[in-house]
Amino acid sequence: MNDATQTPVCFGPGNALMGMLTAPAQQAPGDVACLMFNMGANHRVGPRRINVKLAHVLAARGVSSLRFDLGGIGDSDALDTSPDLQARAVHSLRAAMDASERMLGARQFVIVGMCSGVEHAMLAAAADPRVVALSLFDGFAFPERRARWERNVRRALAAPAHPSFPGKAKRWLQRHLLPSHSTTPLPGFFAEKRTPEVNAAWFGATLRHLVERQVAVQLLYSGSLHVCDHGRDQLGAFARQPFTQALQYEFIAEADHTVCTEQGQRLFLQSVGDWVADRCFGASTERRSQNRPMAAGADRAMPATLAAP
Repeated sequence: MNDATQTPVCFGPGNALMGMLTAPAQQAPGDVACLMFNMGANHRVGPRRINVKLAHVLAARGVSSLRFDLGGIGDSDALDTSPDLQARAVHSLRAAMDASERMLGARQFVIVGMCSGVEHAMLAAAADPRVVALSLFDGFAFPERRARWERNVRRALAAPAHPSFPGKAKRWLQRHLLPSHSTTPLPGFFAEKRTPEVNAAWFGATLRHLVERQVAVQLLYSGSLHVCDHGRDQLGAFARQPFTQALQYEFIAEADHTVCTEQGQRLFLQSVGDWVADRCFGASTERRSQNRPMAAGADRAMPATLAAP
């Protein structure tokens, strides 16, 4: 694209992490940069390459971004051997901030997290004061009884017409009626380590802390799986808490969880692109003009690798 430069970079201890830096081609990097990373075990490009598209949208608005694979995922080697997945993700995110600070002179960061990445983003923001904003898509949701009832009715009405219904019905019957099919949860990624109550307590406490620290938060939810929304339904009881009134909440009924459709992608990119750009220039003390000199040590032709810290 003519309005952006893209440079592959290796960074972190031992240059273990791999990413792609996208920067505006005709102006100096700003003081605030955006970080994007994996959705679950997917590659850093995101579902349907949505992170790539978002990086181009942001570059056209003067915002630099780094999309990268967390340690041990995609093209990145393991950054450390900690058994805690969340701790390893925070280490990778902080290494990405350090790298962007050295390359771009960025001092503050907006993190875009999707699905399981929402928890990683929140943990990194709680641990590092350089994070000034979070855009979180389809992360934690706490629909109450009426919202759950409406969702289940919608699913029940739609299920028989779905091509996957016969197979799913058969597997459900096997699991619940045949003794040869164990109902014991599988280890690892297939076992939920925390109860919904523990998740809710952690989410509420962490979000309150971030809001009190004046971290801007955008919560986006899709209409996947017949989800409905009537006034912040996905926040449940948290919608009535005073601290959540400072959040930007948006339900995009036309989008699905993996932004498959053209309309869903367009709405996602418009919402997140606008919000991130506003946060980047709002958090910065001064928006750099196209004629302003670049920060010392930052070249338009950026190096392909970064020295390990």
